[in-house]
Amino acid sequence: MIDSTVLKVRDLYVTYQSSFGPVPAVRGVDLDIALGETLGLAGESGCGKSTLAMALLRLVPPTTQISGSILLDGQNVLTMKPGQLRLVRWAQASIVFQGAQHVLNPVQRIGAQIDEAIQLHHGSTSSTVREMLALVGLSDTRADDYPHELSGGQKQRVMIAMALSCNPLLIIADEPTTALDVMVQAQILQLLDNIKRERGLSMLFITHDLSVLSHNTDRVAVMYAGRIVEVGPAEELLRGSIHPYSRALAESFPIIGDPKSRHQPKGLAGDPPDPNLLPSGCPFHPRCNVAIDSCKSIDIKLSAVAKSVDRQVACVHANDESRSVK
Repeated sequence: MIDSTVLKVRDLYVTYQSSFGPVPAVRGVDLDIALGETLGLAGESGCGKSTLAMALLRLVPPTTQISGSILLDGQNVLTMKPGQLRLVRWAQASIVFQGAQHVLNPVQRIGAQIDEAIQLHHGSTSSTVREMLALVGLSDTRADDYPHELSGGQKQRVMIAMALSCNPLLIIADEPTTALDVMVQAQILQLLDNIKRERGLSMLFITHDLSVLSHNTDRVAVMYAGRIVEVGPAEELLRGSIHPYSRALAESFPIIGDPKSRHQPKGLAGDPPDPNLLPSGCPFHPRCNVAIDSCKSIDIKLSAVAKSVDRQVACVHANDESRSVK
């Protein structure tokens, strides 16, 4: 049987080194992304989402400790030598970085920046660069522009063109609509979705905004304090969250397009815990409105929900129907 899994992450730990000691940013994460699938990764700032994204291609500081396994098309990224990594980055997996206005080289023309990755892996012609620009809805004349001559949305399109330039299997989109106005956000989201479908790509779509995941992902994983606390089909999870944190995230955003909805967005008090000062037991229990005594001492691992083969939840109430959202 052919394995269609493009990305398989197992027991991933990522620990930064700081002047205050080790900082555990990602703690025991398991993830799978199938060929052609889009997995949404959601959570507040500080939950470890971007660290996870950078770790997938070892784009973290050299002093960072990483353990576990990251299988990209069957190859373990964590055991690759630098030369192997250069061949994998952009060609097999690429990243649309958060905040394109801070990523592009301000003194280099747009075309030259797109061309750099293509030259490394395939060699290039000017027509290839211009084809990439056309693919993301930009005029080929933009190849001669500098980043300051483009709007925020156009810069983000350039980042997407760069990510697609070597025809990778997987695109990691890390908060690709950050700092963009609502109309431009919608255009970028639609562009990513169209390209993914046309090319049969797999995608890891990272965001703190669950409202964008209902239309752009197949499955959603919710992250808190460096761990995955719930995974499931996108629509099912967003409409019926089981973990109290997933539920709180879903309730923090309005339901758009339903005139009959009386849903009022709610806030979530407090902040994610300091990675160096994690509470005992479930790390969410200090903010949880359904926490019980055992939550303060037992750290529940991610496990299957009894009545759904596609759902996994890390909560003592996972199979308690009276506490699950319907």
